[in-house]
Amino acid sequence: MKAVILLLLVALGSMGASAQHNSFMASYPVSFPMGDLHSYINKPGFRGISFEFNKAISHETYAGLEVGWNVFYQHVTKQEYKDGTASVAGVQYRYINAFPIIVGGKYYMHTGSKAAYPYAGIGAGTVYVERATNFGLYQIYKDAWQFCMRPELGLDLQFSHHESLFFAAKYFWNFNTSSLDGQSWLSLNMGVRVAM
Repeated sequence: MKAVILLLLVALGSMGASAQHNSFMASYPVSFPMGDLHSYINKPGFRGISFEFNKAISHETYAGLEVGWNVFYQHVTKQEYKDGTASVAGVQYRYINAFPIIVGGKYYMHTGSKAAYPYAGIGAGTVYVERATNFGLYQIYKDAWQFCMRPELGLDLQFSHHESLFFAAKYFWNFNTSSLDGQSWLSLNMGVRVAM
């Protein structure tokens, strides 16, 4: 994990070389489990945070780095849990902590309005997933680095030359690993963007 943090700091430092074209985005995600994650936890995740650092390539296109933290939790009454050939029954507390690290791009569409800019984005990277099932004193724990593709649609609402409010829908499509099926989710984000 220390190597990942060091890599992020180096990447962020290199993006700061021409700060007049950079922007910083911070948002709050509400996340909806999909696929195998939905089979494990079917409740939305209301805990998390996302940060993005973007650099202008042209007037409409930006390249950037996104890091975040998404949390899913569900209390399950007495139920059987299967892991390979083993099965355990009991009250369960299920947790997923997911940490995406995504490199991507955005394309902003200019519609004639000077205040509203719809945009589309695509990204790829990795997500570190921690999955824990607690049964009283016992825990079944799995973790994995999963490859991720992340399409995005959003709307940027400018309220000054340097600040805007944005809304985005992002789909984190994670791929299976040998230890854990892909833990995918749809994220609805609301946040602020600040030009630097």
